[in-house]
Amino acid sequence: MPEKISFATLDGVTIVGEWQAAPTVAGAVILLHMMRSDKSSWKQMQDQLAKKGLASLAIDMRGHGESIISADGKKLNYRLFKDEEHQAKIMDVMGAFNWIRERGMEPQQINLCGASFGANLCVKMLTEEPELVGAALLSPGLDYHGLQILKSSPFLQTDQKLFIVSSEDDVQSFEGSRRLYEESPVTDKIFIPYKGAGHGTEILEADKNLKTKIADWLLKTIRL
Repeated sequence: MPEKISFATLDGVTIVGEWQAAPTVAGAVILLHMMRSDKSSWKQMQDQLAKKGLASLAIDMRGHGESIISADGKKLNYRLFKDEEHQAKIMDVMGAFNWIRERGMEPQQINLCGASFGANLCVKMLTEEPELVGAALLSPGLDYHGLQILKSSPFLQTDQKLFIVSSEDDVQSFEGSRRLYEESPVTDKIFIPYKGAGHGTEILEADKNLKTKIADWLLKTIRL
């Protein structure tokens, strides 16, 4: 069963997450949900990761789910956020990274997995922490609330790794995914295009085998 955890970000927001341990831990994955969602969208993915020996931390980003208290005690609602407030969610990701590090894991043992806005955050986080291994990305987009993926991607490390999936009918996301795959300096990267598969974590339902594919890839990329 997942363990509910919480931590404070650098700007004092309380972030709530679900930590799923694994019987024999090879590494850990930070899971970042898409807009209008929360940490519960990753429950089945967390179960699959645990089977592969990967612990995982799915967080409610600020303004979502249970992460709704600011430093001054005010309630946060992502629907009322300006672009800058959405972009500040990178501090939520950094807090999750630091929480896992405090439990003895090195950056080379930590991977990222995100959907939609969460996918763009993954790419941004890879540039902030270049020792991170890589990320599995569901429907990254050209521009989500000012978080522009092609502004981050040139700063990725060549030895980081990307696993990208997107659906052709999801036009903005598909273009962002295609260009990220073609233009990023990463040498080890995969792009799987779908048709009629929806957006973000919806693709996990369209392809029932995708959770296993992603879990296998995340495990393979861990540098022990």
